[in-house]
Amino acid sequence: MTTGIVYHPIYLEHKIGTHVESHLRLVAIMDFLKENGIMDDPNFKLIEPRKATLNQIRYVHEDSLIKEVKEVSELSDATGNVQSLDMDTLVSGKTFEASLYSVGGNLQAIDEIMNGNIKNAFAAVRPPGHHSNRYKCSGFCIFNNIAVATEYLFREKGIKRVAIIDWDCHHGNGTSSIFYSNTETKDCDVIMFHSHQDGRTLYPGSGFIGEIGSGKGEGKIFNYPMPPRAAEDIIMKFFDEIISPVCHEFKPEFILISAGFDTHWTDQLTNMGWTYQGPANYLKLIKKIAKKYANNRILITLEGGYEVDKQAKAVYNCLKVLNNEDDNLIEEKPRSSQQELLDYIDNKLMPEIKDKLKDYWNCF
Repeated sequence: MTTGIVYHPIYLEHKIGTHVESHLRLVAIMDFLKENGIMDDPNFKLIEPRKATLNQIRYVHEDSLIKEVKEVSELSDATGNVQSLDMDTLVSGKTFEASLYSVGGNLQAIDEIMNGNIKNAFAAVRPPGHHSNRYKCSGFCIFNNIAVATEYLFREKGIKRVAIIDWDCHHGNGTSSIFYSNTETKDCDVIMFHSHQDGRTLYPGSGFIGEIGSGKGEGKIFNYPMPPRAAEDIIMKFFDEIISPVCHEFKPEFILISAGFDTHWTDQLTNMGWTYQGPANYLKLIKKIAKKYANNRILITLEGGYEVDKQAKAVYNCLKVLNNEDDNLIEEKPRSSQQELLDYIDNKLMPEIKDKLKDYWNCF
């Protein structure tokens, strides 16, 4: 069975000038995949996205947000000028349409996975989504792709338990906000694992260990605020000590990943220390959970990543892992965290996370 790649030129039409979240991010990814034979490999299948319906967008967003995006996009189209939703989030004349296809690409990938046509998928879509909440677009994001995908699984696909893993360097505050009290869909449950650069040092300034959810969602949000300069050895600790034991208890039926590739040590907006094989090595571990509980069902959707050449290699590596080619990665020299950071994780951060959540999970 093949690995799906969601892509369409409509995603390039969200053109917002010299902004770091440029259409050139996807151009670089797709060019690299073509140059390295992925798009001609029968083990990979190009998935044609569809538009999400407005009712599907309403699963997680208020009508006021949808109306604002549509009207500002129409204004941009009429004037020929890029418009702003906030200081970071820009809109072109095609943004509204591209955003519907960005969400819809994820939904189409879910259909293909659930129907058994592909085993897993990577959605190379934009605009990204994980900073947008129910009523506000922010942080380069328009509609929250991963959140709509979660509700789609619950409302239309009969899935009851979803695990969201967000490894973008910036905290997925929009997704966290949407599901802070858990899904409104009856008898369904979502848990979220957010790993990101410490909010004291990076936008959006949230994602601290005390943000564990409320009501039905209390104890179901796990934040891992990594210190600046942390290499991927620190994310492996998060998997081993938090994600793995919790998922063995929760038993997710589907795993959704918000994949930012701005954790690379050269990224211009962040201060992490990952290599471009780091996300793929992390994904290898996540696949073990998916195999055991979720019938291998994984959908990855693109979030951030602003060194386009490094991001393209990291995406390539993740696709190789999705296709069970774990030993066929493009690698750079491994990097390790300084001992003081490892000591901070082992002696302070990890014990405090477990202490915050020990009343909700038997594994702690």
